Amino acid sequence: MKNRLNQIALIILILSLGLYAGQPAQLAQYDDLPKGVYSDLVSSGFFDLYEVYFEMTPFFQRGDFNGDGKFDIAIQVISKTSRKRGIVFLHNNDLNYHVIGAGKKFADLGDDFSWLKKWRIDAHTLQTSNINESAEALILDNPDFPKSLVYFDGRSYRSKGMDAYSYFSDGPVFSQALPPQL
Repeated sequence: MKNRLNQIALIILILSLGLYAGQPAQLAQYDDLPKGVYSDLVSSGFFDLYEVYFEMTPFFQRGDFNGDGKFDIAIQVISKTSRKRGIVFLHNNDLNYHVIGAGKKFADLGDDFSWLKKWRIDAHTLQTSNINESAEALILDNPDFPKSLVYFDGRSYRSKGMDAYSYFSDGPVFSQALPPQL
């Protein structure tokens, strides 16, 4: 009987160590978010529907997406129900979050952004295109597809394809997908 209890205790210890070992890495990634973002997402019920997609570096971007002069956040996410990828935008002056993709059809980009290989902030394109001179946008990219510009028009997020003739900034790329884990 004592040996059986020792075996059960050992199994419980091994299982709990395995579960605990996976937690710090995930928590450390949430700690990388700007102060207050994680708690805002928790209080909004965001994590009931979505989880953060950590497989792209960086997994979030900071920019002034709505043009109010304050930093906003864009985070790569996955829908818990459909398992499709997308992006959530959190405006500094708005407690709501805005999701594109992640199971919701978004313009011509579809409802799953698993095609996304790199993304970056772009301010130059909006200033030269008269969309919103004071805001920043995201350029979403995949070498197999034309780049897309995602921007906020004052009410909702929009997409604009960027073909070879579009005038846009092609500055440094600040993120790239991580290599697949073996």
